[in-house]
Amino acid sequence: MYGSASYVRAAFQDAEEEEYSEEYEEQYNALEAANKETDPVKSAGLLIEFIQKYPDSKLVPYAESSYQNLFARCSQEKKFQELETIAEQWKKIKPGDKLATALIANAAEALGHDEKYVQSMEEIYKQDPKVEYASALAQTYRKMKNDAKYIEWIEIVLKAPEYESNFRLRYELMNEYISKKNNAKTMEYAQATLKAADLVKDTSADTVKDLTLVRLNVNRIIGSMLFDDGKFADAITSFQKALKAEKYAEGYYWIGMCLWKQNNVDNAILAFAKAQLYGEKGSAADKEIAGKAKDRMEQLYKALHNNTTVGIEKQYRKAQELADDDLAKPL
Repeated sequence: MYGSASYVRAAFQDAEEEEYSEEYEEQYNALEAANKETDPVKSAGLLIEFIQKYPDSKLVPYAESSYQNLFARCSQEKKFQELETIAEQWKKIKPGDKLATALIANAAEALGHDEKYVQSMEEIYKQDPKVEYASALAQTYRKMKNDAKYIEWIEIVLKAPEYESNFRLRYELMNEYISKKNNAKTMEYAQATLKAADLVKDTSADTVKDLTLVRLNVNRIIGSMLFDDGKFADAITSFQKALKAEKYAEGYYWIGMCLWKQNNVDNAILAFAKAQLYGEKGSAADKEIAGKAKDRMEQLYKALHNNTTVGIEKQYRKAQELADDDLAKPL
């Protein structure tokens, strides 16, 4: 057992040079009783009672050492509830104790006590601001569905040099801001995602696949936001970047919309034709885009051709031959 009677006797023997007193024997017996207690929580309570009752005793350092032994015992035996309890009790008399704070965090994590875990981890981070602690806090707050705190801590993580190429976290944060309808932050992290993606050196198949999907979605989102802001030329550039990642009907459709807004009707017709051609080969959603593109194309074509669609098939052939980068160029 940790803190055995022989350990206390040794402490008593060390004090033989001190003048013997009944008070000292009382202290010895109290400390011995605390160490004989097999329940760690009860033993901890007796040790704290001893320290508070005899703050000037020569035996206090031995009582404190016994408490540290209780920490070790509970940790080794994975008695996390007891560990959490005795560490919290210790912090009441030693508020700034770093070991106790760390042990509370460890125990709380094992027990799923998320509130206690993040409280302790934030205290630890203040004392030692390591990025891994910030990351642990971010992920726990996300688990707790505390979006504000998740964003607060993940933004701290992303400032660390070792995370400069982590496009996935920035992509997640961009989506958080989309859900909050925060356009400024969405744009900020959309651009940050692309910047981080360009720094990636990993060429594994999974990473390449993720990069393709991220570049597609981020450029699509940026294009949509620029369209809403009336920045049609910039929106076209973003949609074209998305199309370089993957050909998709909606990309051509929105390029067509941008060109139409710019009164570039001839090119808009070709963009809608491409959207229709790609959409008809795809999913149900793609086919829906194809139908919208067909309607737009025919409306514009009729306006230029005496309200008829005679010769419109030539536009489809031209659209198939036309490179994406040529869509916005004068015909």
